[in-house]
Amino acid sequence: MARPVWVGSLSFGRVALPVRLHGVVASRQARFHLLHDADGARIQNKRVCSAEGEEVPLEHVVRGYTLEDGRHVTVTSGELDALDPVSSRVIALEEFVDPAQVDPLLLDTSYHLVPARGAEPAYALMAEALRASGRVGVGRLVLYQKGHLCLVRPHARGLVLSTLHAVDEVVSQEQLPELETTGASVAPAELDAALRLIEARSTTFDPRRHPDEHRERVMAFLERRARAQARSRRAPRAAPEVGAPAGAKVRGLEATPAEGALRLRPRLAAREVREDSGGLGSKPFPVEPGKGGAPDDPRGASTPWPHEAPGSTTPSVTPEGRGGLGALEPKKPRG
Repeated sequence: MARPVWVGSLSFGRVALPVRLHGVVASRQARFHLLHDADGARIQNKRVCSAEGEEVPLEHVVRGYTLEDGRHVTVTSGELDALDPVSSRVIALEEFVDPAQVDPLLLDTSYHLVPARGAEPAYALMAEALRASGRVGVGRLVLYQKGHLCLVRPHARGLVLSTLHAVDEVVSQEQLPELETTGASVAPAELDAALRLIEARSTTFDPRRHPDEHRERVMAFLERRARAQARSRRAPRAAPEVGAPAGAKVRGLEATPAEGALRLRPRLAAREVREDSGGLGSKPFPVEPGKGGAPDDPRGASTPWPHEAPGSTTPSVTPEGRGGLGALEPKKPRG
């Protein structure tokens, strides 16, 4: 079982419920290391002074901040530690509100809030009370040396805690001049066409229909590369014949590219990936019979786009994709 990121109690009034926090989302993206192409050793990051060019020991490194007027202020880690909020093992719920009043833009990170051993009855009572009231708890939590405003809400069989962004961290739309022209009037015919298109594509959301295709392609490519490198290590290395061109087969075996070839020849590397994976295009959008074409191809839809009046012709599409809304023409494969 995964280790909790925080252990303490959930309290409101005279009620104290021992709980633990577990992350809701765990990143599965492929993370790469920096290696030396000659021997495969990890590359170390060093702290080098930009003025002297010499490595600086950690005890001589301080933090700095630039104020709005351009002044630089230096502080030490000890001075910043003294300003950290007092660590607390209590999530103090201060009020209960309607979840519809909480702007989704404020939601930051979510955690599973699970009961400690022996606190299961009180935990079930808390979850059922929030579910029956239709309210969520608002409280404060100190996590990773930082104070957070948080929400506690029922979810499925238990409770979920979500930290909230501060109000001044959310960029207001008033600061975006591009949105000043979005209040133009909409023609009823265009609105009706848009509503019909939305209704034709409406379905029940299931996140399992939308996997991380990029990660799957990356992991499949890395697995193929690992198998190929394992075979190249087992196969005996034969000296190339005199005058043989680079990349030619050597005694029935394909010459192994030198380390760093992917870095030096990015175009060839991209072509290798496409050939191995059969193309990197995303999966086609599932369309039911009679529902129209792909979402980015309005000409195949059963209803016209809002900007197209009934009976109008669809703008033509150039090979470069300019001047229209249709799909790009397929490029001819290279030789």
